[in-house]
Amino acid sequence: MQPPRVGVVASLRPPAAAPQRMRPAQRRDAARGQALVLLLPLLAALVAALLFVFDAGQAVAEKRRLVDAADAAALSAATWQARALNFEAYMNRAVIANEAAIAQSVSLRSWSAYMNRLLPGAALLTRWVPLLNVATLALQRLWSGFDAALQPGLTAFEGMLSLVDHDLGAAQRYVHGIAFLAVPEAVRDTLAANDPRYRVSAGGEVLLARWAAEWARFTSLYGGAFRWRQADLLRRSGDGFVESRGTSFAPPLVGEVLRFEKRGGSDLLDFETWRSVDTLSMHTRSGLLFGRMREQLPLGWAGAETGRFTALPGVHGGSARLNPRATRLATASLRRRPAYLGLPSLRDVSVAQRERLEPPRIVVRAALAAGGIADSRSALGGAAAVDLAGRRLSTALPVAGAAYAVAAAEVHFVRLVPRADGARELGSLYNPYWRARLVAPSPAERLVASSADGVAQPALEGVP
Repeated sequence: MQPPRVGVVASLRPPAAAPQRMRPAQRRDAARGQALVLLLPLLAALVAALLFVFDAGQAVAEKRRLVDAADAAALSAATWQARALNFEAYMNRAVIANEAAIAQSVSLRSWSAYMNRLLPGAALLTRWVPLLNVATLALQRLWSGFDAALQPGLTAFEGMLSLVDHDLGAAQRYVHGIAFLAVPEAVRDTLAANDPRYRVSAGGEVLLARWAAEWARFTSLYGGAFRWRQADLLRRSGDGFVESRGTSFAPPLVGEVLRFEKRGGSDLLDFETWRSVDTLSMHTRSGLLFGRMREQLPLGWAGAETGRFTALPGVHGGSARLNPRATRLATASLRRRPAYLGLPSLRDVSVAQRERLEPPRIVVRAALAAGGIADSRSALGGAAAVDLAGRRLSTALPVAGAAYAVAAAEVHFVRLVPRADGARELGSLYNPYWRARLVAPSPAERLVASSADGVAQPALEGVP
Protein backbone atom coordinates (compact mmCIF):
# COMPACT_ATOMS: atom_id res chain seq x y z
CA MET A 1 0.00 0.00 0.00
CA GLN A 2 1.45 3.30 -1.01
CA PRO A 3 1.65 6.23 1.55
CA PRO A 4 -0.44 9.20 0.72
CA ARG A 5 1.26 12.10 -0.79
CA VAL A 6 1.77 15.26 1.11
CA GLY A 7 0.22 17.46 -1.41
CA VAL A 8 -3.02 15.49 -1.29
CA VAL A 9 -3.31 15.79 2.52
CA ALA A 10 -2.72 19.52 2.40
CA SER A 11 -5.41 19.89 -0.12
CA LEU A 12 -7.95 18.24 2.20
CA ARG A 13 -7.56 20.93 5.09
CA PRO A 14 -10.22 23.68 5.20
CA PRO A 15 -8.99 27.07 4.13
CA ALA A 16 -8.29 29.72 6.94
CA ALA A 17 -11.17 32.13 7.61
CA ALA A 18 -10.54 35.68 6.68
CA PRO A 19 -10.60 38.28 9.66
CA GLN A 20 -13.93 40.01 10.12
CA ARG A 21 -14.28 43.72 10.97
CA MET A 22 -16.37 44.75 14.17
CA ARG A 23 -19.19 47.16 13.71
CA PRO A 24 -19.17 50.50 15.78
CA ALA A 25 -22.10 49.43 17.98
CA GLN A 26 -20.26 46.23 18.89
CA ARG A 27 -17.14 48.23 19.90
CA ARG A 28 -19.20 50.51 22.28
CA ASP A 29 -20.73 47.51 24.02
CA ALA A 30 -17.27 46.06 24.71
CA ALA A 31 -15.97 49.38 26.34
CA ARG A 32 -18.75 49.71 28.91
CA GLY A 33 -17.24 47.35 31.49
CA GLN A 34 -13.89 49.15 31.47
CA ALA A 35 -15.50 52.51 32.73
CA LEU A 36 -17.20 50.74 35.65
CA VAL A 37 -13.86 49.32 36.81
CA LEU A 38 -12.39 52.85 36.94
CA LEU A 39 -15.46 54.43 38.64
CA LEU A 40 -15.70 52.07 41.65
CA PRO A 41 -12.36 53.14 43.28
CA LEU A 42 -13.29 56.79 42.76
CA LEU A 43 -16.66 56.29 44.47
CA ALA A 44 -14.96 54.49 47.36
CA ALA A 45 -12.52 57.39 47.83
CA LEU A 46 -15.37 59.91 47.77
CA VAL A 47 -17.34 57.92 50.35
CA ALA A 48 -14.27 57.66 52.59
CA ALA A 49 -13.65 61.41 52.33
CA LEU A 50 -17.30 62.12 53.11
CA LEU A 51 -17.21 59.89 56.17
CA PHE A 52 -13.96 61.48 57.32
CA VAL A 53 -15.37 65.01 56.99
CA PHE A 54 -18.57 64.00 58.77
CA ASP A 55 -16.71 62.33 61.66
CA ALA A 56 -14.25 65.22 61.97
CA GLY A 57 -17.11 67.71 62.08
CA GLN A 58 -18.90 65.66 64.69
CA ALA A 59 -15.73 65.50 66.79
CA VAL A 60 -15.17 69.27 66.61
CA ALA A 61 -18.82 70.03 67.42
CA GLU A 62 -18.77 67.57 70.32
CA LYS A 63 -15.59 69.11 71.66
CA ARG A 64 -17.16 72.57 71.52
CA ARG A 65 -20.21 71.35 73.42
CA LEU A 66 -17.94 69.67 75.98
CA VAL A 67 -15.97 72.91 76.44
CA ASP A 68 -19.19 74.88 76.92
CA ALA A 69 -20.44 72.32 79.44
CA ALA A 70 -17.16 72.50 81.37
CA ASP A 71 -17.35 76.32 81.43
CA ALA A 72 -20.93 76.18 82.67
CA ALA A 73 -20.01 73.66 85.36
CA ALA A 74 -17.06 75.71 86.60
CA LEU A 75 -19.04 78.96 86.65
CA SER A 76 -22.01 77.29 88.38
CA ALA A 77 -19.75 75.89 91.10
CA ALA A 78 -17.98 79.23 91.55
CA THR A 79 -21.34 81.00 91.76
CA TRP A 80 -22.42 78.58 94.49
CA GLN A 81 -19.16 79.30 96.31
CA ALA A 82 -19.64 83.08 95.96
CA ARG A 83 -23.17 82.81 97.30
CA ALA A 84 -21.93 80.78 100.25
CA LEU A 85 -19.33 83.45 101.06
CA ASN A 86 -21.90 86.22 100.69
CA PHE A 87 -24.30 84.30 102.95
CA GLU A 88 -21.58 84.03 105.58
CA ALA A 89 -20.93 87.76 105.20
CA TYR A 90 -24.61 88.55 105.70
CA MET A 91 -24.65 86.38 108.82
CA ASN A 92 -21.61 88.19 110.20
CA ARG A 93 -23.14 91.57 109.53
CA ALA A 94 -26.41 90.53 111.16
CA VAL A 95 -24.61 89.23 114.24
CA ILE A 96 -22.53 92.41 114.60
CA ALA A 97 -25.66 94.54 114.20
CA ASN A 98 -27.49 92.49 116.83
CA GLU A 99 -24.54 92.67 119.22
CA ALA A 100 -24.46 96.45 118.77
CA ALA A 101 -28.18 96.51 119.59
CA ILE A 102 -27.54 94.46 122.74
CA ALA A 103 -24.82 96.92 123.77
CA GLN A 104 -27.20 99.83 123.26
CA SER A 105 -29.90 98.03 125.23
CA VAL A 106 -27.58 97.43 128.19
CA SER A 107 -26.41 101.05 127.98
CA LEU A 108 -29.99 102.28 127.98
CA ARG A 109 -30.85 100.16 131.02
CA SER A 110 -27.84 101.51 132.89
CA TRP A 111 -28.61 105.11 131.99
CA SER A 112 -32.29 104.70 132.90
CA ALA A 113 -31.37 103.22 136.28
CA TYR A 114 -28.90 106.06 136.79
CA MET A 115 -31.60 108.65 136.09
CA ASN A 116 -34.03 106.79 138.36
CA ARG A 117 -31.49 107.04 141.20
CA LEU A 118 -30.44 110.63 140.48
CA LEU A 119 -33.91 112.23 140.26
CA PRO A 120 -34.84 111.74 143.96
CA GLY A 121 -31.68 113.59 144.94
CA ALA A 122 -32.54 116.34 142.47
CA ALA A 123 -36.02 116.56 144.05
CA LEU A 124 -34.42 117.18 147.44
CA LEU A 125 -32.36 120.04 146.04
CA THR A 126 -35.40 121.66 144.38
CA ARG A 127 -37.92 121.24 147.20
CA TRP A 128 -37.58 124.92 148.14
CA VAL A 129 -38.48 126.02 144.61
CA PRO A 130 -42.23 125.37 144.28
CA LEU A 131 -42.72 125.15 140.54
CA LEU A 132 -39.42 123.41 139.85
CA ASN A 133 -40.02 120.98 142.69
CA VAL A 134 -43.41 119.97 141.28
CA ALA A 135 -41.91 119.34 137.86
CA THR A 136 -39.03 117.35 139.38
CA LEU A 137 -41.37 115.18 141.46
CA ALA A 138 -43.60 114.49 138.42
CA LEU A 139 -40.55 113.56 136.35
CA GLN A 140 -39.34 111.32 139.16
CA ARG A 141 -42.62 109.39 139.32
CA LEU A 142 -42.83 109.15 135.52
CA TRP A 143 -39.27 107.90 135.23
CA SER A 144 -39.74 105.37 138.02
CA GLY A 145 -42.64 103.74 136.17
CA PHE A 146 -40.76 103.93 132.88
CA ASP A 147 -37.68 102.23 134.35
CA ALA A 148 -39.79 99.53 136.01
CA ALA A 149 -41.16 98.51 132.60
CA LEU A 150 -37.94 99.12 130.69
CA GLN A 151 -35.65 96.85 132.67
CA PRO A 152 -37.43 93.49 132.18
CA GLY A 153 -38.47 94.33 128.62
CA LEU A 154 -34.94 95.14 127.46
CA THR A 155 -33.53 92.16 129.33
CA ALA A 156 -35.84 89.83 127.40
CA PHE A 157 -34.93 91.64 124.18
CA GLU A 158 -31.22 91.07 124.85
CA GLY A 159 -31.75 87.38 125.48
CA MET A 160 -33.77 87.00 122.27
CA LEU A 161 -31.13 88.76 120.17
CA SER A 162 -28.36 86.68 121.72
CA LEU A 163 -30.23 83.47 120.87
CA VAL A 164 -30.74 84.69 117.30
CA ASP A 165 -27.03 85.48 117.01
CA HIS A 166 -26.06 81.94 117.94
CA ASP A 167 -28.60 80.57 115.46
CA LEU A 168 -27.10 82.78 112.75
CA GLY A 169 -23.64 81.51 113.62
CA ALA A 170 -24.87 77.93 113.39
CA ALA A 171 -26.46 78.62 109.99
CA GLN A 172 -23.18 80.09 108.79
CA ARG A 173 -21.22 77.02 109.85
CA TYR A 174 -23.80 74.77 108.19
CA VAL A 175 -23.55 76.55 104.83
CA HIS A 176 -19.76 76.50 105.02
CA GLY A 177 -19.75 72.77 105.71
CA ILE A 178 -22.35 71.87 103.09
CA ALA A 179 -20.25 73.61 100.44
CA PHE A 180 -17.80 70.69 100.57
CA LEU A 181 -20.57 68.55 99.06
CA ALA A 182 -22.62 71.12 97.15
CA VAL A 183 -19.84 72.59 94.99
CA PRO A 184 -18.61 69.26 93.53
CA GLU A 185 -22.22 68.16 93.11
CA ALA A 186 -22.96 71.37 91.21
CA VAL A 187 -20.14 70.48 88.81
CA ARG A 188 -21.48 66.98 88.19
CA ASP A 189 -25.11 68.07 87.90
CA THR A 190 -24.29 70.82 85.43
CA LEU A 191 -22.32 68.45 83.23
CA ALA A 192 -25.13 65.88 83.32
CA ALA A 193 -27.73 68.55 82.59
CA ASN A 194 -25.84 69.55 79.44
CA ASP A 195 -25.37 65.96 78.29
CA PRO A 196 -25.76 62.69 80.25
CA ARG A 197 -22.64 61.35 78.55
CA TYR A 198 -20.41 64.00 80.13
CA ARG A 199 -18.71 63.22 83.41
CA VAL A 200 -15.89 64.45 85.63
CA SER A 201 -12.69 62.60 84.78
CA ALA A 202 -10.35 61.07 87.35
CA GLY A 203 -8.12 64.11 86.99
CA GLY A 204 -11.12 66.33 87.57
CA GLU A 205 -11.88 64.52 90.81
CA VAL A 206 -8.30 65.19 91.95
CA LEU A 207 -8.76 68.90 91.19
CA LEU A 208 -12.05 68.98 93.12
CA ALA A 209 -10.32 67.36 96.10
CA ARG A 210 -7.66 70.06 95.92
CA TRP A 211 -10.39 72.70 95.89
CA ALA A 212 -11.86 71.20 99.07
CA ALA A 213 -8.48 71.51 100.81
CA GLU A 214 -8.17 75.14 99.70
CA TRP A 215 -11.74 75.86 100.82
CA ALA A 216 -10.93 74.53 104.29
CA ARG A 217 -7.88 76.81 104.56
CA PHE A 218 -9.49 79.90 103.09
CA THR A 219 -11.53 80.83 106.17
CA SER A 220 -11.15 80.27 109.90
CA LEU A 221 -13.62 79.91 112.75
CA TYR A 222 -12.95 82.67 115.25
CA GLY A 223 -14.19 81.12 118.48
CA GLY A 224 -13.10 80.97 122.09
CA ALA A 225 -10.22 83.34 122.75
CA PHE A 226 -10.05 84.11 119.03
CA ARG A 227 -13.31 86.03 119.20
CA TRP A 228 -11.17 89.16 119.38
CA ARG A 229 -12.01 89.56 115.69
CA GLN A 230 -15.71 90.08 116.44
CA ALA A 231 -14.96 92.15 119.53
CA ASP A 232 -12.66 94.46 117.58
CA LEU A 233 -15.34 95.05 114.95
CA LEU A 234 -17.89 95.73 117.68
CA ARG A 235 -15.60 98.25 119.31
CA ARG A 236 -15.08 100.08 116.01
CA SER A 237 -18.79 99.90 115.17
CA GLY A 238 -20.06 101.28 118.48
CA ASP A 239 -21.56 104.75 118.78
CA GLY A 240 -20.77 107.42 121.33
CA PHE A 241 -23.64 106.50 123.62
CA VAL A 242 -22.33 102.96 124.05
CA GLU A 243 -18.61 103.63 124.18
CA SER A 244 -18.43 106.80 126.22
CA ARG A 245 -21.22 109.03 127.47
CA GLY A 246 -19.67 111.63 129.72
CA THR A 247 -19.40 115.34 130.34
CA SER A 248 -17.78 117.74 132.75
CA PHE A 249 -19.50 120.69 134.47
CA ALA A 250 -17.55 123.42 136.24
CA PRO A 251 -19.67 126.00 138.15
CA PRO A 252 -18.83 129.63 137.51
CA LEU A 253 -16.26 131.28 139.82
CA VAL A 254 -15.41 128.01 141.58
CA GLY A 255 -14.69 125.92 138.51
CA GLU A 256 -10.99 125.74 139.27
CA VAL A 257 -11.55 124.02 142.59
CA LEU A 258 -14.94 122.31 142.13
CA ARG A 259 -16.18 120.22 139.21
CA PHE A 260 -18.84 117.64 138.48
CA GLU A 261 -17.81 114.68 136.31
CA LYS A 262 -20.40 112.49 134.56
CA ARG A 263 -18.95 109.31 133.05
CA GLY A 264 -20.45 106.17 131.58
CA GLY A 265 -19.91 103.47 129.00
CA SER A 266 -20.45 99.81 128.11
CA ASP A 267 -17.80 97.09 127.79
CA LEU A 268 -17.78 93.51 126.57
CA LEU A 269 -15.94 91.55 129.25
CA ASP A 270 -14.29 88.22 128.42
CA PHE A 271 -16.55 87.88 125.33
CA GLU A 272 -19.30 86.60 127.65
CA THR A 273 -20.72 89.62 129.49
CA TRP A 274 -21.97 93.06 128.60
CA ARG A 275 -21.65 95.53 131.48
CA SER A 276 -22.59 99.20 131.51
CA VAL A 277 -21.95 101.76 134.27
CA ASP A 278 -23.05 105.39 134.70
CA THR A 279 -21.65 107.59 137.47
CA LEU A 280 -21.70 111.22 138.61
CA SER A 281 -19.23 112.51 141.20
CA MET A 282 -18.15 115.82 142.65
CA HIS A 283 -14.43 116.54 142.23
CA THR A 284 -12.36 119.04 144.17
CA ARG A 285 -8.75 120.11 143.92
CA SER A 286 -6.48 118.57 146.51
CA GLY A 287 -4.82 121.96 147.12
CA LEU A 288 -6.19 125.47 146.96
CA LEU A 289 -4.06 126.50 144.01
CA PHE A 290 -2.02 123.39 143.29
CA GLY A 291 -2.75 119.68 143.06
CA ARG A 292 -5.12 117.82 140.79
CA MET A 293 -8.85 117.27 140.83
CA ARG A 294 -9.94 114.20 142.80
CA GLU A 295 -13.26 112.48 143.38
CA GLN A 296 -14.72 113.57 146.69
CA LEU A 297 -18.41 112.68 146.69
CA PRO A 298 -20.39 110.21 144.54
CA LEU A 299 -23.69 111.80 143.62
CA GLY A 300 -25.25 109.21 141.30
CA TRP A 301 -24.46 105.74 140.09
CA ALA A 302 -26.10 102.78 138.41
CA GLY A 303 -25.21 99.87 136.18
CA ALA A 304 -26.63 97.08 134.06
CA GLU A 305 -25.20 93.71 133.14
CA THR A 306 -26.17 90.66 131.13
CA GLY A 307 -24.34 87.39 130.68
CA ARG A 308 -22.07 85.27 132.84
CA PHE A 309 -20.64 86.58 136.07
CA THR A 310 -17.12 87.91 135.75
CA ALA A 311 -14.86 89.82 138.12
CA LEU A 312 -13.06 91.56 135.27
CA PRO A 313 -13.19 95.37 135.55
CA GLY A 314 -14.24 97.54 132.66
CA VAL A 315 -13.26 100.97 131.42
CA HIS A 316 -16.85 102.23 131.14
CA GLY A 317 -16.03 105.41 129.30
CA GLY A 318 -13.44 106.54 131.86
CA SER A 319 -15.73 106.04 134.84
CA ALA A 320 -13.39 103.56 136.53
CA ARG A 321 -10.52 106.05 136.29
CA LEU A 322 -12.25 109.37 137.12
CA ASN A 323 -15.04 108.17 139.42
CA PRO A 324 -13.64 105.04 141.07
CA ARG A 325 -15.78 105.24 144.21
CA ALA A 326 -19.00 105.76 142.30
CA THR A 327 -17.99 102.96 139.90
CA ARG A 328 -17.56 100.53 142.80
CA LEU A 329 -20.99 101.52 144.13
CA ALA A 330 -22.53 100.99 140.69
CA THR A 331 -20.88 97.59 140.30
CA ALA A 332 -22.09 96.52 143.74
CA SER A 333 -25.66 97.51 142.85
CA LEU A 334 -25.77 95.42 139.66
CA ARG A 335 -28.52 92.91 139.20
CA ARG A 336 -26.92 90.24 137.09
CA ARG A 337 -29.08 88.64 134.41
CA PRO A 338 -27.82 85.57 132.48
CA ALA A 339 -29.91 86.27 129.36
CA TYR A 340 -26.85 86.96 127.20
CA LEU A 341 -25.26 83.78 125.76
CA GLY A 342 -21.90 85.29 124.90
CA LEU A 343 -20.33 86.51 121.70
CA PRO A 344 -20.92 83.78 119.05
CA SER A 345 -18.14 82.15 117.06
CA LEU A 346 -18.03 83.38 113.47
CA ARG A 347 -16.10 82.60 110.32
CA ASP A 348 -13.87 85.05 108.52
CA VAL A 349 -11.00 85.02 106.06
CA SER A 350 -8.00 83.36 107.71
CA VAL A 351 -5.03 85.39 108.88
CA ALA A 352 -2.82 84.06 106.08
CA GLN A 353 -5.46 84.89 103.46
CA ARG A 354 -5.91 88.44 104.76
CA GLU A 355 -2.24 89.06 104.01
CA ARG A 356 -2.50 87.66 100.48
CA LEU A 357 -6.00 86.91 99.28
CA GLU A 358 -6.07 83.81 97.06
CA PRO A 359 -9.63 82.43 96.92
CA PRO A 360 -10.04 78.74 96.00
CA ARG A 361 -10.11 78.07 92.28
CA ILE A 362 -12.58 75.56 90.88
CA VAL A 363 -11.06 73.60 87.99
CA VAL A 364 -13.36 71.25 86.05
CA ARG A 365 -12.01 68.55 83.77
CA ALA A 366 -14.90 67.07 81.81
CA ALA A 367 -14.55 63.87 79.80
CA LEU A 368 -16.45 62.06 77.10
CA ALA A 369 -15.52 58.39 76.84
CA ALA A 370 -14.03 56.98 73.65
CA GLY A 371 -16.78 55.96 71.25
CA GLY A 372 -19.25 58.36 72.80
CA ILE A 373 -19.14 60.80 69.90
CA ALA A 374 -22.06 60.46 67.45
CA ASP A 375 -20.28 59.59 64.18
CA SER A 376 -21.11 58.10 60.81
CA ARG A 377 -21.48 54.63 62.30
CA SER A 378 -24.43 55.69 64.42
CA ALA A 379 -25.80 57.85 61.60
CA LEU A 380 -25.86 54.90 59.17
CA GLY A 381 -27.34 52.65 61.80
CA GLY A 382 -24.67 49.95 61.77
CA ALA A 383 -21.08 49.17 62.36
CA ALA A 384 -20.36 47.88 58.82
CA ALA A 385 -21.69 47.79 55.26
CA VAL A 386 -21.38 45.24 52.39
CA ASP A 387 -19.84 46.19 49.03
CA LEU A 388 -20.72 44.76 45.59
CA ALA A 389 -18.28 41.93 46.05
CA GLY A 390 -19.85 40.89 49.36
CA ARG A 391 -17.00 42.25 51.55
CA ARG A 392 -17.86 43.98 54.91
CA LEU A 393 -16.67 47.59 55.11
CA SER A 394 -16.53 49.77 58.28
CA THR A 395 -18.90 52.73 58.17
CA ALA A 396 -16.92 54.93 60.57
CA LEU A 397 -13.39 56.14 60.87
CA PRO A 398 -11.71 55.51 64.26
CA VAL A 399 -11.63 58.44 66.73
CA ALA A 400 -8.42 58.94 68.72
CA GLY A 401 -9.35 58.19 72.33
CA ALA A 402 -11.62 60.16 74.68
CA ALA A 403 -12.44 63.86 74.51
CA TYR A 404 -11.53 66.22 77.37
CA ALA A 405 -12.26 69.83 78.28
CA VAL A 406 -10.74 71.87 81.10
CA ALA A 407 -12.33 75.01 82.56
CA ALA A 408 -11.58 77.09 85.65
CA ALA A 409 -13.45 79.68 87.70
CA GLU A 410 -12.82 81.60 90.89
CA VAL A 411 -14.44 84.08 93.23
CA HIS A 412 -13.03 87.54 93.75
CA PHE A 413 -13.81 90.34 96.19
CA VAL A 414 -14.89 93.52 94.42
CA ARG A 415 -17.20 96.37 95.31
CA LEU A 416 -19.82 97.21 92.74
CA VAL A 417 -19.55 100.86 93.77
CA PRO A 418 -16.11 102.25 94.74
CA ARG A 419 -15.64 103.59 98.25
CA ALA A 420 -16.36 107.27 98.72
CA ASP A 421 -13.00 107.82 100.43
CA GLY A 422 -11.11 106.14 97.58
CA ALA A 423 -9.54 103.56 99.87
CA ARG A 424 -9.01 99.95 98.81
CA GLU A 425 -11.13 97.49 100.74
CA LEU A 426 -9.56 94.16 101.61
CA GLY A 427 -11.51 90.95 101.23
CA SER A 428 -13.40 89.72 104.28
CA LEU A 429 -16.54 87.91 105.31
CA TYR A 430 -18.14 91.06 106.64
CA ASN A 431 -19.10 92.51 103.26
CA PRO A 432 -21.04 90.54 100.58
CA TYR A 433 -18.90 91.60 97.63
CA TRP A 434 -17.91 88.15 96.34
CA ARG A 435 -18.43 87.53 92.61
CA ALA A 436 -17.73 84.54 90.35
CA ARG A 437 -15.83 84.69 87.08
CA LEU A 438 -14.23 82.35 84.55
CA VAL A 439 -10.43 82.24 84.37
CA ALA A 440 -7.91 80.36 82.27
CA PRO A 441 -6.66 77.05 83.72
CA SER A 442 -2.97 77.17 84.58
CA PRO A 443 -0.46 74.78 82.97
CA ALA A 444 0.11 73.19 86.38
CA GLU A 445 -3.61 72.44 86.76
CA ARG A 446 -3.74 70.91 83.29
CA LEU A 447 -0.69 68.79 84.04
CA VAL A 448 -2.16 67.49 87.33
CA ALA A 449 -5.44 66.56 85.65
CA SER A 450 -3.79 64.92 82.63
CA SER A 451 -1.41 62.92 84.81
CA ALA A 452 -4.26 61.66 86.98
CA ASP A 453 -6.12 60.59 83.82
CA GLY A 454 -3.05 58.84 82.50
CA VAL A 455 -3.02 60.98 79.35
CA ALA A 456 -0.03 63.21 78.72
CA GLN A 457 -1.68 65.18 75.94
CA PRO A 458 -5.33 64.30 75.31
CA ALA A 459 -6.42 63.95 71.72
CA LEU A 460 -9.28 66.38 72.15
CA GLU A 461 -8.93 68.88 74.98
CA GLY A 462 -10.81 72.12 74.94
CA VAL A 463 -9.30 75.42 75.98
CA PRO A 464 -11.87 77.89 77.37
